[in-house]
Amino acid sequence: MSPFETLLIVIVIILFVLLFIDVVLPFFKRKGVDIEAVLKRANDVFVAAGNALETVRPFLPEEFGTDALDKIIKAAQVGVGKAEQLFIIGQLAPEKRKEEARKFITDAVTLAGVVVTPEVERLIDGVIESEVLKLGHALKPTDEASDPLPVDLTF
Repeated sequence: MSPFETLLIVIVIILFVLLFIDVVLPFFKRKGVDIEAVLKRANDVFVAAGNALETVRPFLPEEFGTDALDKIIKAAQVGVGKAEQLFIIGQLAPEKRKEEARKFITDAVTLAGVVVTPEVERLIDGVIESEVLKLGHALKPTDEASDPLPVDLTF
């Protein structure tokens, strides 16, 4: 479902709630129904349902987004480390590190059951950048008189 469709559904639900509050509740109040008691009972039911859900949540499978993100982050930690190690020992050119890391991460998350979509690819690229930052590469000057220039940090 696209973000636009989700937004449209949320807007429609909000309009129905407003309609209910503005039209239906006053109608029942005029008919003599104790609206406060009904709303208190409904609130009690929702609170009990929420408590029951929190009780069984540890036994439910994780939601896709969280599970997929965790798998991507774990694969990125290994993939970036692998590419960096191959570079350090001279088996990988500096400009090939990001490509190697992306290939490893894509293969790993595919094996873990994550469908690689363009959105997942963008997420993989972002996680790679984050993991590269954690490697601790530093900027160092090329000579004493000039401004510091970055070392080749492209990954």
